[in-house]
Amino acid sequence: MSVPQYPSSAFDSVYGPSAPPRSVKSGVISDIEHFSARVPVDPEPSQPGKSVELDAYCAMPKGAGPFPVVILPSPLAPMGWRSYWMGLTYPPGPMPGVEKSETMSVEVPIIEDGAGLLPVLARAGYIAFTYSERGLADSTGLIDVAGPQGQRDGSAVIDFVLANLPSADPSRIAFVGASYGAGQSLLIAAQDPRVKAVAAMSAWADLAAGLFENNTRHMQAFLALRALFEREPFPPNPDKPTLPHPTYLNPETARIFERYMSADYQAHMPELLEFAAQRSPLAPDIFERLDRPDLAILLCTYWHETLFSNNAVVEFFNKLSAPAKRLIVQVGDHGAGEVTGLAGLGSRPTDTMRWWLDYHLKGLGELDGNTVVVEPMHHPFRAADKFPDWDAFVRAPQRFHLRTPGREPGSMTREPDTKTWEYAFTAGTNTEAEVAAALLKTGQRERLALPLRYQTADIAPEHAVYWRSDVFPQRQRISGEVRLNLTVKPANKSVTLVAYLFDVNDGKNDRIVTSAAYTLQNEQAHQPTMVDFGFQLTDYDLPPGHSLLLVVDTKDKFLADESVAGSVTVLQPANGSSYVDIPMGDYQG
Repeated sequence: MSVPQYPSSAFDSVYGPSAPPRSVKSGVISDIEHFSARVPVDPEPSQPGKSVELDAYCAMPKGAGPFPVVILPSPLAPMGWRSYWMGLTYPPGPMPGVEKSETMSVEVPIIEDGAGLLPVLARAGYIAFTYSERGLADSTGLIDVAGPQGQRDGSAVIDFVLANLPSADPSRIAFVGASYGAGQSLLIAAQDPRVKAVAAMSAWADLAAGLFENNTRHMQAFLALRALFEREPFPPNPDKPTLPHPTYLNPETARIFERYMSADYQAHMPELLEFAAQRSPLAPDIFERLDRPDLAILLCTYWHETLFSNNAVVEFFNKLSAPAKRLIVQVGDHGAGEVTGLAGLGSRPTDTMRWWLDYHLKGLGELDGNTVVVEPMHHPFRAADKFPDWDAFVRAPQRFHLRTPGREPGSMTREPDTKTWEYAFTAGTNTEAEVAAALLKTGQRERLALPLRYQTADIAPEHAVYWRSDVFPQRQRISGEVRLNLTVKPANKSVTLVAYLFDVNDGKNDRIVTSAAYTLQNEQAHQPTMVDFGFQLTDYDLPPGHSLLLVVDTKDKFLADESVAGSVTVLQPANGSSYVDIPMGDYQG
């Protein structure tokens, strides 16, 4: 009987293949110390009498020290801490999730077992200690998704390192992580003042903002996360399959997941939001403990992040009063930028992380006075732009008034329009407009300067409303938050609006700038409601000769929408105004 494979996951192309490698070859490297460990932590309350141990690995310099300590909670991946040791372990060929272009090679080499971020840190003079959170890889226990138990585990790992490694310096401890490990690093730093520096790559700041954008569930992102728990025990037992039961969730988390998926999820919103708040660095009680002068925080996110809210990460960054903070926003989607760095090959997030740790734990190097580093879309390979703060980066909003739409796009003009108008279309149908073709993988293509092209000319006016600007003769830069103000009258009590801003050239080869969703839940049908909401933050290079297309429809495969068949009317009432504010101006590199 053949051994069953783990189910595929969108995360496999970012943090490693579904079947975790079983070992690290101790003979590959000899210039550093490296060894496995088992870290005892608090037992799982729902499993009395059962001990819990975390699967861990350490790479460290030879010598007496003292050495600064870098602790790396793993991403939410079945290979656990091996994401930081193995890095990319794919055979030569197309990068996973990326179709090979006729004009560009995207092949990656095999990276020898033993390569990765851990030995890089050890050779740089750090004790690099990584672990798989409870319920992942070889760690026992049940997953609480970065909850209070997982946060206490982080402190237990610090205790273990200091008790067992005499060369560890207790005054110089950092937490570094990608994705799940990024959020864990921030949350653990909030609970444990021994942590003096954090580098959070593909970070989240507000879990609720990722799960409920403007009261709209991000169902694809949630299902992708949930799928990571629906796996065979490790190692797999071919005679006792457990799919699709989420074996490794603790009872509280399993209940929350079921309620998030339920038809009556709105009735459970207080419980869902409390669950998210306990896991959100932006939550007031957690943020207060993070915003301390002796903690240096590096954050990394993406313009087209489809798992977490980049708006919330930037809000968290701006709210920090501590002087030691830095933000990197890159082209692509969750995990796309740091993956080569996890393999030990370097990347903007991991290279910056090294510089961050050297400065704050070793006193090496210097700060340049810039706290915001950005890559405009779609230029991932050029030098990034730097700004002293977020306000210096964003452009002033330019207001475009939305004039009468129809089967052809309405116009977006700088001149106010006082005329009343309305336009009705049918809700509940997908159009050619969508957030992305695939979770994570579309963003990986962007990371290779291969952004998705849209056929905006095929967007059906029966199922959407749209407006188009004039052509911009000069290159423009759109930097900051787009906001839409619109009055909507759904034929039903509720409807989900999905808004997209496109860079348009010929209608057949266009690109998305940013998007947002907003769900109305009115007390009665045919109730006119004014909505005002922000889009995902962006930094977009709009070529000369192009225009902007604003599209609003009612369905996207990424979202659990509240749209059902029936008309939706958008209108400009008397003494009202419909407009979109776009932060833009002539391009200055």
